[in-house]
Amino acid sequence: MKSNNRLTRWLLIVAIAFCANLVSGNLQQASACPMCKAATEEDDAKPRAYMYSILFMLAVPGTMVGGMAAGLVAVSRRESASLAENGLVDDELPAASPQDTDSSSV
Repeated sequence: MKSNNRLTRWLLIVAIAFCANLVSGNLQQASACPMCKAATEEDDAKPRAYMYSILFMLAVPGTMVGGMAAGLVAVSRRESASLAENGLVDDELPAASPQDTDSSSV
């Protein structure tokens, strides 16, 4: 629970800092480097093709990680459902360990 509060606090600080940056107007529009600008001014298809190849290179890792995460979630849910269907899931709370009992009663 303590780490959850710490994460929530951190995310709140980041969100406030981002909003403060937006309000103050410090975010500037992105501009291309001079070589990229000169390359796109021409009516050549090479710069456009280069841009699309960069977009694909950025999209592929995200797609792969997202696909693997979705697959693992699906396998985990299927396994949990199979265990519950076969009665192999113990829904009861575990018995108290010796460390949880009061030593003065012994």
